[in-house]
Amino acid sequence: MKNLVRTFLAAASVVVLVACGTNAEPYAAKVNGNRVETKDLDRELNAIASNKEFLRSLEEESVTVQGEGKGTFDAAFVARVLTRRIYLELVHQEVVKRNLQPDKDDVAQARKELETSIGKKETLAAFPDEYENEIARTTAEVNVLQAELAKVDDSPAGLKRYYDANPELFESVCASHILVDSKKDADAITKQVAAARDKKAKFAELAAQKSSDPGSKEKGGDLGCVAPSGYVPAFSEAVRKQPIGVVGKPVQTQFGFHVIRVDSRTPPPPLAAIEVEVRQALVQASQSGFDDFLSEASAEAKIEINPKYGRFDRSATSPQVVPNDSPSTTQPPVPVNPAPQPPPGPPQ
Repeated sequence: MKNLVRTFLAAASVVVLVACGTNAEPYAAKVNGNRVETKDLDRELNAIASNKEFLRSLEEESVTVQGEGKGTFDAAFVARVLTRRIYLELVHQEVVKRNLQPDKDDVAQARKELETSIGKKETLAAFPDEYENEIARTTAEVNVLQAELAKVDDSPAGLKRYYDANPELFESVCASHILVDSKKDADAITKQVAAARDKKAKFAELAAQKSSDPGSKEKGGDLGCVAPSGYVPAFSEAVRKQPIGVVGKPVQTQFGFHVIRVDSRTPPPPLAAIEVEVRQALVQASQSGFDDFLSEASAEAKIEINPKYGRFDRSATSPQVVPNDSPSTTQPPVPVNPAPQPPPGPPQ
């Protein structure tokens, strides 16, 4: 779901004041006749605004949350939060239809997953209790429906089979790269590093001077330590097989030519230590059934949007709420409260 989540959290420049009081419309959306209440949307938006660490992480990813005026939210962000709630309502309706209500163990597992996806237990705990409980429940509903549609075997034996069969998903590689436009430039950089006495220092110097990757060039090309599966295939293959500490032959991807140095490679931790991550990977690998459900359900559902928030666009690749072109209200904002992501959890 994460790609879908990111799609819904794209930035925009229009602003909207989130309102409460007697002049507010009674619902934000209706999904097959079930109401998505304005007060619940407001509560989610305010929970985001109240969680400073989470808000900062969104802004670091260039997600525009707050509007230009005090107490306002970006209209496109509001639309994406509302889209999330619509998708979660579709999930809830299907869970009820299939009699798949999650039990307390499912909710506890979902809470662990949220802690992992958000990054810090403290960040999740900083949300109001009511909202934290809500996203744990909705995440659990997403999980049980995903498992049902994918027929995932997430028993201890099923997790072990998946873990044993996919070590590349759970190992960690610390690597650096220099990204340039041509093989000629990449070859020249490779030779300069090879000829240097202090190869690591030379690599960092050339990364700062030559690399077109803004996220890593100021850090000497350092990409941090992640699973190789997080990279595009050619780059992933290189960091998995390239000798430690040696600059390999340039690798071409859709981004250009990469000069790569692998600093360390760590095998997967024991299964018991990463059971949450293994379960998430297993469910995501069997995602197609769930994605098909969301596509079909959002296309077929009767969805009404309060005009204050825009309209529901079914022509988009992922059907979603499209905001109005101008501020829709000038009423005062509601008191603080939360965050989004269509299934599962708050926006990342």
